[in-house]
Amino acid sequence: MNILKKIIIPFVLIIVLLYTILSMYITNIAFQPKRNIFEETPDLYSMSYTNVSFKSADSKDINLNGWWIENEKNTGTIIWVHGLDSERSGGEGKLEMIKEIYNLGYSILTFDLRGHGNSSDAPLGLGIREKNDIYGAINYLNKNLNINKIGLYGISYGGVAVLDAAANYKNESVEIVGIFSDTPYFSITELLTKEVSDRTPIPHFIAKLLKFGIIQSGELLQNMNIEDIEESMKNVSKIDFPMIIISCKNDQRIPVSHPERVFSYTKNSKYVAFDYCEDHGEAFESNKKEFMAEFENYFKNKF
Repeated sequence: MNILKKIIIPFVLIIVLLYTILSMYITNIAFQPKRNIFEETPDLYSMSYTNVSFKSADSKDINLNGWWIENEKNTGTIIWVHGLDSERSGGEGKLEMIKEIYNLGYSILTFDLRGHGNSSDAPLGLGIREKNDIYGAINYLNKNLNINKIGLYGISYGGVAVLDAAANYKNESVEIVGIFSDTPYFSITELLTKEVSDRTPIPHFIAKLLKFGIIQSGELLQNMNIEDIEESMKNVSKIDFPMIIISCKNDQRIPVSHPERVFSYTKNSKYVAFDYCEDHGEAFESNKKEFMAEFENYFKNKF
């Protein structure tokens, strides 16, 4: 019996230690974006722009930097929100999308979210804390440019942020007239355990067991309940106006089940699932004509 205890107890302790270390490691990676700086500017696409700076709504210490791309046609104003590890230009191919939106007559504010690009370091919120960055952008447009109606576009992590921003919005001075959410995720714990399974020899059913550890690590290391993201996506039911939810059927990073579940909580909205996208977040690049037709038809007559 003593020999058995000497074998079992160290084995269990090793398993618990490995579980804890792996859970904390995965959580740490999830909350540490790669800081990239834009390589292209709007003028390369024949758009004049102004460098702007403003504060996030939840902290005067979080300084956000971006571009204001004003359009003389003045059809309306779109706040364009990038994805994780990206920046105000959106990365390769996205300034072309911004140009297409500009060609429809819209002015555009695009900026670096907290912890990204040239904006301040701040605790990442996986799309939840970032609503305050979007509120900061809205406040800037209202106070400095007297804009009182805005549309929101967000991709992936940014798609989650714009939905969460609208679901919790309380500013009566500025109206959010529409949301175009491109490939939002529904559950971050599902994505993280999937990444573990995809990138390591760990089987998926074992990786799923890490969910509890990841949630606890989020509370301990980041003072955030990761499951709040899922609750936030359910709260899109509070948004009264119709939205557009985009997905790609072959997306390997954010499976189509995520945008589908987000859509299931919306009211009178439209779900557009493209059959093929070259990569995650490339619905526009792979389906330009159809993508922009959806954008144009959705925002038409909203301003």
